[in-house]
Amino acid sequence: MQEHLNAFAKLEFDKIKKHIQRYAFSAHGKEHVAQLTPSSSLTEIRTMLSEVTEMKRLINEDDMLPLDADADIRTSLRRASIENYTLSAEELRMVVQVLENARRIHSYFVRRTEHYPLLSVKCASMYADKVLEYNINQAIDTDGTVKDSASKDLSVIRRQIEDRKLSLRRHLEQLLRDVAEKEWAQEDIITTREGRMVIPIKTEHKNRVPGFIHSTSASGATVFIEPTATLDLNNDVCTLQFQEQREIARILADLTKQVREHSSEILEDSRIIGELDFIQAKAKYSTEILASEPQVGEEGAFQLRDARHPLLLQSHKREHVVPLTIDLGGEVNTLLITGPNAGGKSVAMKTVGLLAILTQAGCHISAASESRIRIFTDLFVDMGDEQSIENDLSSFSSHLQNIKEITERANSSSLILIDEIASGTDPVEGASIAAAVLEYLSKTDCTTIATTHHGALKAFAFKTPRFENGAMEFNSQTLEPTYRFRAGVPGSSYGIEMAKRMHLERTITDSAVSFRGEESNKLETLILDLETKAQELKKKLDDAEQERERYSILNQLYVDKISLLQKELNAIKAKALLEGQEIIDQAKSTVEKTVREIRETSAEKRVVRSAKEELKKIEADFKTRAKEVVQEEPQTVDFRVGDVVRLKDGDSEGEIIEQLDNDHFVVMVGAFKLNAQRGNLQKSASKSVPRKPVSSGPELDTSEVKNEIDLRGMFGEEALTEIDKYFDKVMLAGLHRVRVIHGKGTGALRRKITDYLKNNASVKSFHLGEWNEGGTGVTIVEL
Repeated sequence: MQEHLNAFAKLEFDKIKKHIQRYAFSAHGKEHVAQLTPSSSLTEIRTMLSEVTEMKRLINEDDMLPLDADADIRTSLRRASIENYTLSAEELRMVVQVLENARRIHSYFVRRTEHYPLLSVKCASMYADKVLEYNINQAIDTDGTVKDSASKDLSVIRRQIEDRKLSLRRHLEQLLRDVAEKEWAQEDIITTREGRMVIPIKTEHKNRVPGFIHSTSASGATVFIEPTATLDLNNDVCTLQFQEQREIARILADLTKQVREHSSEILEDSRIIGELDFIQAKAKYSTEILASEPQVGEEGAFQLRDARHPLLLQSHKREHVVPLTIDLGGEVNTLLITGPNAGGKSVAMKTVGLLAILTQAGCHISAASESRIRIFTDLFVDMGDEQSIENDLSSFSSHLQNIKEITERANSSSLILIDEIASGTDPVEGASIAAAVLEYLSKTDCTTIATTHHGALKAFAFKTPRFENGAMEFNSQTLEPTYRFRAGVPGSSYGIEMAKRMHLERTITDSAVSFRGEESNKLETLILDLETKAQELKKKLDDAEQERERYSILNQLYVDKISLLQKELNAIKAKALLEGQEIIDQAKSTVEKTVREIRETSAEKRVVRSAKEELKKIEADFKTRAKEVVQEEPQTVDFRVGDVVRLKDGDSEGEIIEQLDNDHFVVMVGAFKLNAQRGNLQKSASKSVPRKPVSSGPELDTSEVKNEIDLRGMFGEEALTEIDKYFDKVMLAGLHRVRVIHGKGTGALRRKITDYLKNNASVKSFHLGEWNEGGTGVTIVEL
């Protein structure tokens, strides 16, 4: 996408990039974010968006990617390619960090190729050299120092240095004690000067101690002398230290040579790690603003669903940012947005432009996944006061200059955003220029959004093909903006109405109405009536939707109860049939036994009598079991205020203190009032129930407890706190089935809530909602 008229700066794209850059930790990654620009290649855009989607899923659902802080080794590798150049120990330490990162990342994606195909392909060529990694780690410590284990010679040299230093220190300590007894020493310490061990002697006694003076203190009171007796030992230490440095240089040169042989592969590792860091930064930003991957196409409609300006999401809570739904393309290519000042016209237009830029830059956008973004090759933005003293241009002249560039360069793949088109001049002429410019752009097949206060343009947009009016909603009662966008209708500027609200002199506002003209007054009145009726209709629709959802829940509840009763009935029938069969089998056995005995005894009276008694016992047993199977018709119990009752779904007893209707009562259980249905009550044998004193703690208001709670947009701990409070109210209100709305999103909030419900003793059971209950975005809880 090519920007014109400084479009990216006007839409504050740089602010988004700086925010994303906070999530990158490598120099490579931060550079990628800083260089982030929109592409016009559909294939490239779709690949970038899918990579962010994979990384976002990885962050939210899988083990952490082993992407550690990575040093910038590009300069070091360029130097290493120079023959005889030696890298420092610190530079080699940074090289091994890249090698370790590359090995772990490559191994991570090898095991997850099917889950993250695009990221796996990106990392498939990463170079891993365990030998070089081992050699550097064996030679250089994590703090960048060369280890004793780097070579055998270095280990021997360092042991010799320690031995010589120990012997030297002992000699100097003896000498220091001798001069200290004579009070020639300034301090009882051994120090070093120029790499050689010396002792501090008072200046007036310097000639009494044979040796070489290396330096004098700042005050001149002390000289630092290397005694002649320790000269050879000091020389030995220095010689060994030179040998140590030569051996370290040899080790570093050898390791640098190994790095040089594979510098191109290591550089490629560093580049891929930087790209992963860049993709991870975009994925973390997507998670922060609850963004999603939009559908993308080269042509066709431009549709935003529940879009929010990303910069507003960085400074405001999500629920405080009003979403925008907008359609362009196809039969409509020009949108004219009208409405009051500070009503959100410019924000709506900026949201469209900024989300188009982000999409083509491979970033998720703060809109629903059903949104569709058309790819644009050019972006023109004319916005703000661009008066130029240097070029002797007024605001209107500068505006016309921008309009000229737009009309000369725009094509069918251009997105054009014009704020307050043709303002700053005579209203009649300005409206005429605006209409002509917009008509020209529409015929060029550009996609154009313009804001205006010109009343004449509203009628022009209404009657012109491929044009559509749009308005920023305004509360006609409070004269305050709602920031909601409504397509298909023009908006009023509300200038005179706001003047009245601010109690401007009545004669002035009345005169203003007359000066506005009869036709303008009719149009403004019509717009006001339309907005008022639209707001009333929206409220009725919202109320109707709530009722529809409530009845849908009740219907599902009754369906569930009928299904449960049917299962219980089937179970009773099955049990009855089984027991009946057992009785029949027992009776058959008894009859057969009796017949056999009758035959054997020639029908003695005693045997016949015994058989009859046995059959009577079976009959009695059958009748007893039949009574258990036969369900008696439930009898309606007459409950009254003052009756002591027991709750069937618990062991609590209480007193009825109020009858709400024929089937609903308020029961006082201890210190709490519960709403209970007739079917959940049975009369108790107790005459009264002792009242427990009401706790002095905070009282929960259960007067308007809903059967659902909406936790969308909340983070884990915040959501758990809200649901905990909600369950307290629900239990006190006597509700037994509620809906917890958590949304679909990444699934992280749903998992948090599921863990909470599993461990909550008040929860009997829970399950995700059916298709008509909200699907996986809702959990149904039985308490």
